[in-house]
Amino acid sequence: MTSRDPHQMTARMRLARFDEDQASLQRARDLLAQGRARVGQDPRGAFELIHRSALRGAGVLVARADRSRKRKLPRNVWIALERIGGEAAERAIQIRPYVAERVHLERDQAAQPDPLLLRRHLEETAQHLDRIADLLVEDLPAPIAALAG
Repeated sequence: MTSRDPHQMTARMRLARFDEDQASLQRARDLLAQGRARVGQDPRGAFELIHRSALRGAGVLVARADRSRKRKLPRNVWIALERIGGEAAERAIQIRPYVAERVHLERDQAAQPDPLLLRRHLEETAQHLDRIADLLVEDLPAPIAALAG
C-alpha cells in the first residue's frame, strides 16, 4: 500500500467539494430560470421558484461554512447566514421582505406577489448566485481556479 501525498488529498477534496457546490449552484440557477420564465403567466409560481433558488444558493454558503466548523449552523439558512457574518449576513437581511412575502402567499392562496418584490427578488437572487459562483472559484488554489475559470 502506498502512502498518498496529503496535499494531493486536499486538492482532491477541494475539487470534490467544488463539484458539489457547483451542482447545487446550478440547481439554484435552474430554479431561477424556471421562475424567470413564469413571471408573466404565473407570478405566484414564479415567486416560489425564485425563492427556492435563493434558498438553494444560501444553502451552498451554509454547507461551505459548516465544513470548517465544529458546531453546525442552524438548519434555517437565513439564520445560518446571519451567524456566518459579513456578506452572508447582509444577504440574510436583504432577503427578509421576500421571506415575509412568501409567508403571506402561503397564508393567502388567492394572493399574488407584489410585482415590485417579485422583480427585485429575481434580480437580487440572480446577483447573489453570481456572487456565490465567484466565491467558489476564489476559494480554489490558483492552478485549479485557472482550470475552473
